[in-house]
Amino acid sequence: MINSDKWMAELTDKLKAHFKNRLLFTGLQGSYQRQEAHESSDIDAVIILDTVSIDDLIAYRKILSTIPQNDKACGFIGGRQELINWPKHELFQFKQDTLSYYGVLDTLLPTIERKDIIDSVKISASGLYHTCCHAAVHTPLDIDAIKDMYKSAFFLLRAICYLRSGIYIRTKKELLAQLTDHEREILNITINWNSYSSTIMTNTDIYFDLILRWSKEILNADF
Repeated sequence: MINSDKWMAELTDKLKAHFKNRLLFTGLQGSYQRQEAHESSDIDAVIILDTVSIDDLIAYRKILSTIPQNDKACGFIGGRQELINWPKHELFQFKQDTLSYYGVLDTLLPTIERKDIIDSVKISASGLYHTCCHAAVHTPLDIDAIKDMYKSAFFLLRAICYLRSGIYIRTKKELLAQLTDHEREILNITINWNSYSSTIMTNTDIYFDLILRWSKEILNADF
């Protein structure tokens, strides 16, 4: 396993040396941020500069090439002004999912309101609904597509839980206790995917139905 603190510290130092005061923020998202990483997990780094040009992207690419295990590098790089004007429904989870290593993210983002969070939930649910319907008709035996649907459900469940309680829960296991029975069933499949995968292949329609009914509930919900 990669020591993500050490990895991010080395990356941040090299970015500061190259970009100097143009570097506004570095952070970490994803499974390493949640302490749920495994051997094949990516390192989802967040890099914010004052502005981003193609030369900056090339420079970042070169810096990454000097970091050990750079093949695991993933994540987001962007400019401050673009983030200010970014669709707010996407910034809700972006903000909540980011662990700061350098800089203060709140100062770089616009104010995110409850309506923006509801938009995030509804848009995510509509995407999940469409993906489910399309896969159930056209690629019902694509196990990777089903896995991706259940993986995305975790992020949607966290946002729904936040709307209910005002608490953003970090990990899957912590989230389980806050869910309804239907929601818990979906998240359990995500957590224990390897145990379910062979069963899913024998009757994919049951697992499409779980996602279909749930995404419909969310789209029809009044938050």
